[in-house]
Amino acid sequence: MRRRALISTLVALSTLACTSIRTVDSAPFDGEGGALQVRVFADDDAREAGSVLPASLVGELERRAGRGDWVPVFRSLEPSWTVAGLQPGRYRVIFSERLDESGEVEGLARPVSKEVEVVEGEVARVEVVLDHVSPAMIAAGAVGIVVAAVLLHELLDDLDLPTPPAPPAWAVETAFWVTLDLAAAPDPWVERTRGPQVTSTFPEPGDLVAAARPRLVFSLSEPLDPSTVGADAVRVRTAEGEPLAGRVEYDAKRWWLLWEPVEDLPRGARIEATLAAGLAGRDGEPLASPATLIFDTAR
Repeated sequence: MRRRALISTLVALSTLACTSIRTVDSAPFDGEGGALQVRVFADDDAREAGSVLPASLVGELERRAGRGDWVPVFRSLEPSWTVAGLQPGRYRVIFSERLDESGEVEGLARPVSKEVEVVEGEVARVEVVLDHVSPAMIAAGAVGIVVAAVLLHELLDDLDLPTPPAPPAWAVETAFWVTLDLAAAPDPWVERTRGPQVTSTFPEPGDLVAAARPRLVFSLSEPLDPSTVGADAVRVRTAEGEPLAGRVEYDAKRWWLLWEPVEDLPRGARIEATLAAGLAGRDGEPLASPATLIFDTAR
């Protein structure tokens, strides 16, 4: 809950201070195509310390198509992510929204975006600093933040993608090549499975949630086929097995699968939310593997 309060404070401060987004540098990349690393920081001191902002900011990566249109490539709620295996070309990184403590979308007062050139054999680093303010203005408790990152192949490539070699030295501590479970990726740089997979969630696994009726969000690696999203696409129950009633919704614009309870969640309970096996992407690829989100509610 302290993390949620912190990010709310920082977003409010951004209306009074300067928000910047810039390309820092690039490094060699031995995998196929190019790569892009994005990290979001609260302020300059956090950037110097390497402590990224707590979730949940809505990050988007888009690719410039041949006719000049921007095509969505990747989305995440994490403050740090890396996408590898990108086709060389022009890309755009966007942060324009966040989730509040109940999982509802709020627009940032100062949305930021940055166009980046992705080059074959290189990984470009983009840094976002929300507030150029004194650390005294930042709420206490912003310590021990663990860098969370997502590392995926380029999602629109129809070719079979090879497993990349070892990552650059600067990425080893911050990036995981995701199969499905961000917290339990078996090995960095494991080739991703074809088909939709969860890149991030709200709340995060293990969170203590104060909101009485939080909206659960599963952010996906690619669009779903809406016809596969039924009323039971997200099944939620307590750790004791008691089913909880809720409404399922698919946000095609953001690639989000949503669940909203019809009643207040039980207090002081452990909640488990599982995605149904019948979900599939727009090309018919089934969900890469089962996905379960476990969190606790405050008393």
